[in-house]
Amino acid sequence: MKRSFTLFLIVLCNINILYSQTVKLSQPVIVSGNIQLTNNGTAPAPIFALGRPAIISSTYIKKGGFYFNPEFYFGLDAKPWIMNVRLGYNFINNKKITLGVALNPNFFFLQRNPVLNNNEEFQLQRYLGNELNGEIKISNYRKIQFNYWHSFRLDQLGVKSEEYLNFAYSMENLKIGNSAMLGFHPSVFYLYDADTIEGLFLSQTSNFQMTNWKFNFYIQTTVPIKVSPKNGFIWNFGVNVPF
Repeated sequence: MKRSFTLFLIVLCNINILYSQTVKLSQPVIVSGNIQLTNNGTAPAPIFALGRPAIISSTYIKKGGFYFNPEFYFGLDAKPWIMNVRLGYNFINNKKITLGVALNPNFFFLQRNPVLNNNEEFQLQRYLGNELNGEIKISNYRKIQFNYWHSFRLDQLGVKSEEYLNFAYSMENLKIGNSAMLGFHPSVFYLYDADTIEGLFLSQTSNFQMTNWKFNFYIQTTVPIKVSPKNGFIWNFGVNVPF
């Protein structure tokens, strides 16, 4: 594992050097993102949930092939749940294909049980992941997407390692009459958390938006196909506000 991670860093550094020699300083910085209000606080691997309402923010800062993507997951009580930070580079990025790699430090905050000294004490679990992701553009609103990540803990706390492989088909701007749009994103993914859970899952995210709205409503569901130990149905709904 250490050898593959070192190789990943070497490749990323070489890409960085090559890109630095060719990129134009005039390329613009592009910022976009989304704020999500959710009833169930679903995690990036959507079989885990906070179990109560949460606010999730995701921001993309891009310049050329490089991007920075911080994500923050908070309960409505303003207490942190997850923090993800992706630093990545798309080494293929054209009208048809995008393919990139990323480093992904991430942090999970869990409340200790029982509570110590009548105060709310939090346990921090630190992980570091490396990620391969990409998409094939069929049209402006139809894409085949995939991502694979491998992460491992940086302390003795938490899951020893995790493997996640996801394939999705993205359909956007499905017209409903003249004034409404629907998005539909079915996916299938494999998840392995060492000594915890392993299995295959089906998932989907659907969103609905009127043409004059600045937000959309969404619903997300995940169904286990073959999982050990058994895992139940997960659902999640809420509001997205893109920016």
